[in-house]
Amino acid sequence: MKKKNWFLLDNAAKIFPCSSNKNNPHMFSVSATLVEDINQTILQETINMVLTRFPSFNVRLKKGLFWYYLEENPKDYVVEETKGDLFNFNWLKHKNDYLFNLSYYKNKITMVVFHALSDGTGAMEFLKSVVFQYLKLTGKKVDAEGIIKDPDAPSSNNEDKDNFVKYYKKDKEGPPKEEKAYHIEGTHFDYGVGLVVGTASVQEVKKLAKKYDVTLTTYLAALYSYAAYVDAYNPNRQIKKPIKLFVPANMRKIFKDETMRNFAGYIRLNTHFKPDLTFEDIILDYKQQMADKMNKDYLTKASNSNVRMERNWILRITPLFIKNFVMKIAYNILGDSIQTSSVSNLGIINLPKSMEKYVLNMGFDLGASYLITKNFGICSYKDKLNLSFSRSIVETGLEKQFFKVLTDQGIKVELVSNYWEK
Repeated sequence: MKKKNWFLLDNAAKIFPCSSNKNNPHMFSVSATLVEDINQTILQETINMVLTRFPSFNVRLKKGLFWYYLEENPKDYVVEETKGDLFNFNWLKHKNDYLFNLSYYKNKITMVVFHALSDGTGAMEFLKSVVFQYLKLTGKKVDAEGIIKDPDAPSSNNEDKDNFVKYYKKDKEGPPKEEKAYHIEGTHFDYGVGLVVGTASVQEVKKLAKKYDVTLTTYLAALYSYAAYVDAYNPNRQIKKPIKLFVPANMRKIFKDETMRNFAGYIRLNTHFKPDLTFEDIILDYKQQMADKMNKDYLTKASNSNVRMERNWILRITPLFIKNFVMKIAYNILGDSIQTSSVSNLGIINLPKSMEKYVLNMGFDLGASYLITKNFGICSYKDKLNLSFSRSIVETGLEKQFFKVLTDQGIKVELVSNYWEK
């Protein structure tokens, strides 16, 4: 009998199975919009081929005595048409135990991912391979050009590694203690996530960032905080807790690695409420905060905490049902309570030149939770800068303020919404 492949959850993923529920599903999505409508039969054939190439995605979540782990999934994956509620927690139980939901609607392929499986960069690499293989099966002449992880080529052993363990430094202390964060309040949806996505010119927005000598990520994070500040500030109501943005950083670039599993470090950018705060105040402050934190030393310290927890001998011999209880409490104290929103930029999504004429756009959407009511996902494809706001509440004041600042500076923005508030 063939021995099943199995993987321990990477260190970033261990918190997600025990803290996930319908109010906090820990999901995100990546998508590709093609020139032609999707053929379901060919897409089904495609996913069967690609899963063979990526064993770390061809898995299901299992409970062990001490930890959750990932085991090769013997069931078939079934491609379906999108039902509308992308971030529905229930699909985890109805997709033959797979930890992602790849579906389609007209000419768009969308892949929703449970964060225990991978991060945005790993999921996008998987989706790029799906699109590449799909185009090949539909008769298009495309070449991987060294950009796509070709399903016909064998996977690298490095793609399945838990790099948090690989780059763990025992002598590094953990990140400093965090104060509690301001949370954006509003009228919660009964279920589901509202999305507002704006598309602008990459080059035009980069010109705005260049005026302040900051990266695109820093500029957009500062604009997000400023929009949150303007939407919430009231001179008659003192807000003591700061806006705290959780900003993931792709550590593959820093360590020159190719793992397909979670490998993002994080920093937190902080803004305190005060009268007459300007956008320039925030962007100059964030410029300094990013300079201090966006480096290998800081990111290693931040990720070491997870590895140190796993190596604690008391925790290692503690049964899983007790770990679940303890980690849920720890997440409530150290997770959502010290975060206002996530601002995650996947950066430029590169495709081979031979594929570009068949792909209109690529997308990246974060989920939202009951407490973290709004998040902000960013990615670029050619000259399209995609700005995706996800929310678990009806109100869209932050989004309106954000796009008002952009358009006031002469940036043309095309807006689309799933109109979840309707």
